Amino acid sequence: MFANLFARRRYYAQLDDQGVCVAVWALSQQPQQGCWVEINELQPRWIGKPLPAAARVSRREPRAGWRMLPA
Repeated sequence: MFANLFARRRYYAQLDDQGVCVAVWALSQQPQQGCWVEINELQPRWIGKPLPAAARVSRREPRAGWRMLPA
């Protein structure tokens, strides 16, 4: 019960085939159906317009090949 209260919400925008924003939502996980991208803030003014490139959250992939060196 308490876990739901403190669950981190992320912001997502649904884009159409031309890259125009058709919806913005605060959700705990990315929807599986449709073209959804994670955005850095919830801005209803983006609806009906192309999503600004700066609005997208870029996720860094974990680096492979890191290893501990002997001290």
